[in-house]
Amino acid sequence: MKYLYRVLSVLLVLAFFVGACAPKPVGAPAVEKPAENVTLRVATWLDAEGSAKFDVVAKAFEASHPGVTIKHEAVAGSGAAIYPDVLRTSIAAGDPPDVFYMWGGSIAGQYIDAGQVLPLNASYEKYQWDDRFSAALIERLSRDGKTYGVPISNLGMGFWYKKSTMELIGIDSQEKLPKTFAEMEEMCGKFKEQGLYCVSIGGKFGWHTMRITDYLLEAKCGPEKHDALNTLKESWDQACVVEAYDTFQQWIDKGWIVPDFLTTSPDDSRLPIFDGSAALVNEGIWWEGVLRDNEMPSDQFDFFVPPTDHSPLRFSAFYEQIMIPSNAKNQDRAAEFIDWYSSKATIEMNEESKALIGGFPANKDVKPDCATRPLTCKWIDTLATAEGTYPPTDQAFYKELMDSFFEIQDKVVAGQLTPQEAAKLFQERAAAWKAANPDKVSK
Repeated sequence: MKYLYRVLSVLLVLAFFVGACAPKPVGAPAVEKPAENVTLRVATWLDAEGSAKFDVVAKAFEASHPGVTIKHEAVAGSGAAIYPDVLRTSIAAGDPPDVFYMWGGSIAGQYIDAGQVLPLNASYEKYQWDDRFSAALIERLSRDGKTYGVPISNLGMGFWYKKSTMELIGIDSQEKLPKTFAEMEEMCGKFKEQGLYCVSIGGKFGWHTMRITDYLLEAKCGPEKHDALNTLKESWDQACVVEAYDTFQQWIDKGWIVPDFLTTSPDDSRLPIFDGSAALVNEGIWWEGVLRDNEMPSDQFDFFVPPTDHSPLRFSAFYEQIMIPSNAKNQDRAAEFIDWYSSKATIEMNEESKALIGGFPANKDVKPDCATRPLTCKWIDTLATAEGTYPPTDQAFYKELMDSFFEIQDKVVAGQLTPQEAAKLFQERAAAWKAANPDKVSK
């Protein structure tokens, strides 16, 4: 009996090895390895409404990529005032997100110069992103032959208004809008006579105020000199800068701007436009989405590029991109997410994805629905036919110099610095920064 048990045991062992080595029948399903568990951290500056749309898109990615969870880390409402600092801290601490939203220009350049972001040339080749975006846009994201970001949007800014408010002073068509800077100021004076404010600003964080400062610098200094100021090739301590600060101060003194705006949230600056107590707000192509989110009929609003008395007539424009930290833990998955996120199929997947990045996409194969987003389409045409644009100052300067710009600008608004003192002080700060950072100037 013992001998029989031994024989059976040997036969069972042989049967196991034979079965394990035998070829699988044709058509038999492959044994899938267990799904990986990856948490992909994505940092953005999206507000509550934008985050809700992003989360819908993120869930769609998770559904098509088993084992991957998207963790959305939003720093909402502050714009370039706080978000870059939060991002820089996480990267320096060795705990970066896998993917992050970023603007362009010098605000992104500081991460490139510090070696904190991954060159994406290999991913551009792998996913054929050169075919997805315009060559001009990719060039703006590149430095020294390396491309560090993937564009998600191309944006322009101008003055938005409610048509019924404009009609109160006889502007009932685009043809009657100001064509010169003098007409711009004349229009503001007429609103004051009606007991209305001309411009609404949300000065908290500085960048919304900056848009007016930028416009006045373009108008008073002209395109060539404005660009030279932004690249620190000319001194800020000069007459046109003083005139720009002085004009801003005059607009405040004349009661053309909603008062006490330095502590107002940029989001709250839209309220005087909605209720008709102010006429203009400096916002961008995204504002049609803001109108929809606030249940304001977009056919009651419009926008225009303000006059500067210079040729070419330029306006403020910028792009947004996605970047990957050089010390991100899931770089391959991050590139895969970016490819999926910026694709035509994803952008056109549903209303949330269209609203999130489909309204003004960098993807050249995606066009917004002009029947439902006519003002967005108008902005896209405006960008396509523009003779020139200039960047917002917070994308022209590195963060430490931009903090000085905000500080000095706000002190002019508060009456703590004269325009002359402001121009002189910022030049002193700029000269000190240039001396301390010779390798970063004009990059």
